[in-house]
Amino acid sequence: MGTKRFKETGRDSFWGNTSMGRWCPLNTFCAGWNGLIDWNAFGEQLIALYVGGGEMGRPPYPPVMRLKTLLLAYLYNVSERQVAVYVQENLPARWFVGLAANERAPDHTTL
Repeated sequence: MGTKRFKETGRDSFWGNTSMGRWCPLNTFCAGWNGLIDWNAFGEQLIALYVGGGEMGRPPYPPVMRLKTLLLAYLYNVSERQVAVYVQENLPARWFVGLAANERAPDHTTL
């Protein structure tokens, strides 16, 4: 079997945790959710649902990122198109889903 690989999100880059931690207030709704739930526990269960298990084809977005984006869509009662725009334009939402400031958010067809 191959190794699981995912699309680069820039989370560990300068524009990721380093800068986003300084720009985003830690008392936001999204920051609170990051601390309450162990999101990585969902990753292995969700990657099993991917075709090829994340080992074949183009690298997919991490499953936890997609889960968090869909959770935002549910909580704010917006469509996939609207949540894609929201994540693209809102720094705390980007930080919550795991995107760096200079990376593009997944579009509605990915969600």
